[in-house]
Amino acid sequence: MMASPQCLGYNPQAKLTTALCLPSKQDILKDVKRAVKAIRAKGVYVATDNDPMLNELSKHLKTLKVKVVAQGGDQPSPQLDLAILAQADHFLGNCVSSFTAFAVRERDANARTSSFFGFSTTKQQAKVEL
Repeated sequence: MMASPQCLGYNPQAKLTTALCLPSKQDILKDVKRAVKAIRAKGVYVATDNDPMLNELSKHLKTLKVKVVAQGGDQPSPQLDLAILAQADHFLGNCVSSFTAFAVRERDANARTSSFFGFSTTKQQAKVEL
């Protein structure tokens, strides 16, 4: 469905779960904390067209001393979000999101890691040797 092949591949047996499509706030907090710990992040940039959960994320990550930010203002720029997401040390996104797919494709082209809410493995650029 939609952009799900980016994390499920083109396997007809792969299951598209609710956790992949619409992760709960608790799952989002858990997955973000796991990613922050894995790369020892000092900051989290939130790009969303919904609730950015800034207060919840800040509280959940308080012991890790991580700064949580999002674009402000009345007219957010999706192009700015994509530019930041493409250059981040790690990207965590929604599996079925076409917006996520744009960021992941850019990251794949530059050998940067990405992962998806509700999905346990990290997507890395495959190493190709000739």
